[in-house]
Amino acid sequence: AEAAGQLGVRTEDIAQFTRTMIALGETTNLTADQAAMSLAQLMNIMGTAPENVERLASALVDLGNNSATTERDILEMAMRIAGAGAVVGATESDVLALATALASAGIQAEAGGSSISRVLIEISTAVAQGSDKVGQFAAVAGMSARDFADAFRRDPVQATNAFIVGLGRMNEAGQDVFTTLERLGFSEILVRDALLRLASAGDLLTQSLETGARAWEQNRALAEEAEKRYATT
Repeated sequence: AEAAGQLGVRTEDIAQFTRTMIALGETTNLTADQAAMSLAQLMNIMGTAPENVERLASALVDLGNNSATTERDILEMAMRIAGAGAVVGATESDVLALATALASAGIQAEAGGSSISRVLIEISTAVAQGSDKVGQFAAVAGMSARDFADAFRRDPVQATNAFIVGLGRMNEAGQDVFTTLERLGFSEILVRDALLRLASAGDLLTQSLETGARAWEQNRALAEEAEKRYATT
């Protein structure tokens, strides 16, 4: 509760925030203090409504339960994606899902966060400026330039996922993925590595996006996990 006050959580929201952080401390590899600090900062960056703190925590728990990574690693990665995610219009569950997929692919937070942030910003800039690159992104994703631009404006992370899935198809077909990435401005090793790992991981990002969105909507994962712990008291 003290951390919540320091981080700008409103007085009327502190009780719910505190209960949620304690539950996270009981059910994940985060301490309640770590959860409070990181989630409050993430909420500030993303502009998350205070009443959605439990939905955010539920998405985090469900993603951690259904992936090859931990809640702490997901949150650490998400903090590095949130700035770009907020700018392009990604949802909180999308940012957590992106973080989950990257961490599950064995990518470190600092490298993965900066890499995927650059991809989001590059695509967003191309769409906003109507540049020729939109057609190149669209071709990889298997769409027309107009459809890809519309898809990105509507749901930037799903459109980015379509691009990544397209890279996977190209790779399986034996096409020159490296030249394609270089042409798009993604020749930097860390960015290329992150994209290729996600592309090679099949539907990892797709599943993470579905899991995160469902957990946010249902808002049950944290409560159910906490109940199991509290029942042992």
